[in-house]
Amino acid sequence: MFVSVAKDKEKPVRVFGIIIISLLIPLTIVFIHFIIVWPDLRIIIYMTIIFAYLIAELLLDYIFKFDFREKLSTHIPYIILEYAACFAFIAISFEINVIMGWIISIYFWVMLGALIYYIIVKKKKEKS
Repeated sequence: MFVSVAKDKEKPVRVFGIIIISLLIPLTIVFIHFIIVWPDLRIIIYMTIIFAYLIAELLLDYIFKFDFREKLSTHIPYIILEYAACFAFIAISFEINVIMGWIISIYFWVMLGALIYYIIVKKKKEKS
């Protein structure tokens, strides 16, 4: 998604956003399953963080259409919540299966690489 934003391609960004928001449905089912079958407080806390991120994304981007990325005072809390959700996904995957934990962890680092690429491209565009 960061690469699409860096290349000024808004349509893929909207599609990816809708896909991410649609994850609320299966995540709710998994959350209920964890509460019933495996009531581990750590998992419930991780899932709550992920829910908070997805709901914030839904409200800010799609319902209120508030451009919170322009100001640092609103963007920094969003970034913190986003990375907390990423680390929560990684922690949950390690709780379930170590191999899947490593796979999810690798995807996370690839996402960080894409973010670094986005920042570099954005700075190059600002200079030119």
